[in-house]
Amino acid sequence: MYEVIAVLSLLFVIYSLIRSYQNRKWKLISSCLEQDEYSNLITMLKLSGIPYKVQVPSKQYKHTQYDIYVKIEDEIRAIYLISIDSTIR
Repeated sequence: MYEVIAVLSLLFVIYSLIRSYQNRKWKLISSCLEQDEYSNLITMLKLSGIPYKVQVPSKQYKHTQYDIYVKIEDEIRAIYLISIDSTIR
């Protein structure tokens, strides 16, 4: 039983290291739970020419969490766009 737990723990650590290595050049700028918020943010990034990627780490009942990442060099521009959008609303 302990061997199974040890193997699963090791697999989880390896998976976490691979994920962090893949995302080392990307920065999380927002986690959205609502489809409208997600759509608005993606539209802003597209219109501004900021490359992005989306990961869906969890799907809950009636809600899906969207994690939106931008490249590190575009992080300040993306955060500025989000802050402008939130002050307009």
